[in-house]
Amino acid sequence: MGRWYWLIAAIMSVFIFAITLFPSHDAFGVLYVLVVVLVADRCTPRRLHIVGGVCVMLECTSFTILHFGEPFDGQYARLALSLIATVVVTILAARNRQATDALAEQARLLAHADRIATLGHLTVSIAHEVNQPLSAIGTFAQSGGRWLRRDRPDLQEAIACFEQIRASSSRAAAIISRVRDLTRKAPLAHARLDLPSLIEDTLLLLRSELATRGIDVRRHAAPNLPAIIGDRIAIQQIVMNVMLNAIQALETMTDHRRLITLTLAEDDTKHRTIRLQIQDSGPGFQHLDPDHLFAPFITTRASGMGMGLAICRNIALSHGGTIEARNATPRGAVVTVRLPVLEITS
Repeated sequence: MGRWYWLIAAIMSVFIFAITLFPSHDAFGVLYVLVVVLVADRCTPRRLHIVGGVCVMLECTSFTILHFGEPFDGQYARLALSLIATVVVTILAARNRQATDALAEQARLLAHADRIATLGHLTVSIAHEVNQPLSAIGTFAQSGGRWLRRDRPDLQEAIACFEQIRASSSRAAAIISRVRDLTRKAPLAHARLDLPSLIEDTLLLLRSELATRGIDVRRHAAPNLPAIIGDRIAIQQIVMNVMLNAIQALETMTDHRRLITLTLAEDDTKHRTIRLQIQDSGPGFQHLDPDHLFAPFITTRASGMGMGLAICRNIALSHGGTIEARNATPRGAVVTVRLPVLEITS
């Protein structure tokens, strides 16, 4: 929770406490529910209970200072109503927070399951990508051995082979690392991200899938794009899901070029965002309202679950961004993702 919300909550509590010290304003203790509501979405249920307990203590303290020793009358009823309101709102807010956290956990598990399913779909492509550097390692190892076994060993050629072995092993390790990251089941870890680099990493995993289907990819990125703040694996999941949808849409196209265009640019609006636009030359959204594409269980494929775009929307919203889809002109589909720019404070 941000320190500013804690500061505002503290100031509000002190203000309400001061008001209730006046006899004509002792009923204003019910305003402590505003303090609870203010912090409800920005702290854990345990901290929320602590905040509620502090509000109850402040309310009882001001009442004791103002009415100590007085006979039982109407002001006690007002105190009871204020305390009940504070306690009930605290309990409801804590339960709502627990339900929200549980829903977020389920969404995270669903996103993880979607990544695993995606990797299952890409198994052949990933195996091909890993097999290429492994085959190169074997080839260069044999070549290096032959250069060293000559009557006059050629050390320069052997060293060049060993350098190729090193480069190929690094490439294989990078592919395995990317696959391992996608299987990671962990909470969102927001960090500084470079979108062009992230897209290149994603296309590397999809390269065989694209080549097998004869799909060309064009990339257009504006120069000097600012970084964004977000979870690398989650943002990569958006790109991969949208790309796979485009690839599957292009599979049936035989009458024209199969093309996917990725465009990165900055939207210079009041709230600066990076716009990632993925456009394909496929049939587009023929039988569905694009506004409904991001609803769960909506799919155009008989074998699809209809959760990919719904998960993408959830990820985009959790990063303070948006995602939308529309038909392109004259044909094809366009999916646009907007993510907020990392603001650097001086």
